[in-house]
Amino acid sequence: MKITILTIALIVVCQFTYSQITTVTNPTTGKTWMDKNLGANQVATSITDTASYGSLFQWGRLADGHELRTSNTTSIISTSNIPGHSDFIIGSDDWIAPSNDSLWQGVNGINNPCPNGFRIPTEQEWEAERLSWISNDAAGAFASVLKLPLPGARSRMSGAIGNIGTFSGYRTSDLSGADTRLMGISLTAAMMGNRSRADGNCVRCIQESNTMAVQEVNQHFELKVFPNPTTNQINIQADSKLIGTAYTIYSNLGTAVFSGTLNNKNTLIEMGNLPGGIYMLSVGNSSKQVFKVIKQ
Repeated sequence: MKITILTIALIVVCQFTYSQITTVTNPTTGKTWMDKNLGANQVATSITDTASYGSLFQWGRLADGHELRTSNTTSIISTSNIPGHSDFIIGSDDWIAPSNDSLWQGVNGINNPCPNGFRIPTEQEWEAERLSWISNDAAGAFASVLKLPLPGARSRMSGAIGNIGTFSGYRTSDLSGADTRLMGISLTAAMMGNRSRADGNCVRCIQESNTMAVQEVNQHFELKVFPNPTTNQINIQADSKLIGTAYTIYSNLGTAVFSGTLNNKNTLIEMGNLPGGIYMLSVGNSSKQVFKVIKQ
């Protein structure tokens, strides 16, 4: 069963702007998923449909541009949850030091790259899907309601993408020591396995089962944040129904540096006294819209 969710939530500067989300539900598991990989242009028409491949994420990172298949690489390890650039980090088993096990945990988890109301699936949820397939391989994965293609994977050591059309790894939120758990799919098999955090792998988002969280996705109203990048101030242009909503600006270390309330349709926030860098603007309480703002 396919469901289309319309939302006007925007993620500014990040690579994904979610305006229409189409979902599919597995009648066996009862779980609802996005109908295509994160970053994909369309639902897969075959396991080698390049328009359906989508992006390749390092575990725990935002959709900051690193996930693009053509992104540049760097060997400089990040020291914060938000590296502040769009390069794919190579040369290590993790892109951040020290490692942070709290990333990607749940719908409100740190750096969750999925749209509002969606999150990274767990190992258990992927296993339940696999057990519902007609065969335990790529053919079964594609024949399922998820229509999973084989986009390959990106090396944490070289940044090269390999095994296109013969393998895919789908991220979970689960960890196994220093590694992450991942649903690996090949032409001949499908199984859970370990993968380094710095490897680049696919993301297929699952809808939060909490009814209230799903309802809140449909309650988003239009927000615009500009200019972005900025040198002094930003303007939050909001729907009238958002007047009175709280907002908070966080540094790239996750520290709240400023908070307030949207008092009218246009709210000016002074950022001239803040050092240059990347900040996260969060608007709302239980149902948030998150914007990445660059202060020059």
